Amino acid sequence: MNIVRRTLFASAAAGLALVAQTSGALAENVLKLASFLPPVYVLHEPIFEKLAADIDVATGGSTKIEIYPSGELGKGPVEQYKRAVSRVAEITYGLPGYTSSVFPRTLLIELPGVTQGHEDATAKLWKVMDEHLRDEFKKTVPLALFVTPPAVLMMRDRPIHSMDDLAGLKIRVASSSAAAIIEAYGATAVPMPANKVYTSMNTGVVDGALMGSDSLLIFKLIETTNYVTTNLPEMPTTIFLVANEEALNELSADDRAALDKLTGLGISQRSAAGLAKFGEIAMGRFADKEGAEIIVLSDKERAAFDAAAAGAVASLKTEFDAQGVPATQIIDAMLN
Repeated sequence: MNIVRRTLFASAAAGLALVAQTSGALAENVLKLASFLPPVYVLHEPIFEKLAADIDVATGGSTKIEIYPSGELGKGPVEQYKRAVSRVAEITYGLPGYTSSVFPRTLLIELPGVTQGHEDATAKLWKVMDEHLRDEFKKTVPLALFVTPPAVLMMRDRPIHSMDDLAGLKIRVASSSAAAIIEAYGATAVPMPANKVYTSMNTGVVDGALMGSDSLLIFKLIETTNYVTTNLPEMPTTIFLVANEEALNELSADDRAALDKLTGLGISQRSAAGLAKFGEIAMGRFADKEGAEIIVLSDKERAAFDAAAAGAVASLKTEFDAQGVPATQIIDAMLN
């Protein structure tokens, strides 16, 4: 009987070991991707869903991405970076400008005079990533970092033809960098998440907003905007897709390599291009709106904005350098 029992126990143990090995082989790493925007968002399908499909194929299903749009894992875009750090979601989509104090180096890309178009700005972010920016992404890994189309002024009741027209007006901004420039133009900067702008413009909390042209459609601002001023000193808005570092370290070496191959500059440039194209569509629809006016700054007025912006940028660089943020060095690296 003892021999029989030992044989049965040995067989059972071997069976359990086989089940454990099989379960381990079939185990999946599921990375939750949190977005505060709805599934109709312009980047949801070509970026979020494509990344999920691509990583599934590249890893043979051992790593998957599940998308939670519309703030399903927590309302409010301001908290998106924190959600990645605390692993409420393994991957989050958001704006570094909403937590400007965390990303002073990254947000230098938004200053006038640094970039020429979304492709150039995105390339410059990745050009200086390893040497100057990566350390700002504490406990996370940037999967994509890119910019919106250059900002335009969206106004409800006050057309902006010159810098004098901005005097005393309240203008929504996304970051401290943009706030400094708007203040130099003579307006009052009001930091605010993009999803609050529609109501704030309708109720007079702000007179207008400095935002990428894509926002006219993404946040339905075409409904509350009657004047759009273009040809401003270029100021894009920065956007991230970041992953919790601990979660990525738990992936197998092969799966991590697959994810690395699918992210970085390539996905960033595709994202920036998608928003730029959508911005063109948005401007076209705005032009068709009854009573809408697109104002292109004259060369003379643009020169006044350029001078004010240059003065503000010089002051910011001096201030940052004094605080230990090598703004002058980083901007030089971006430009050269």
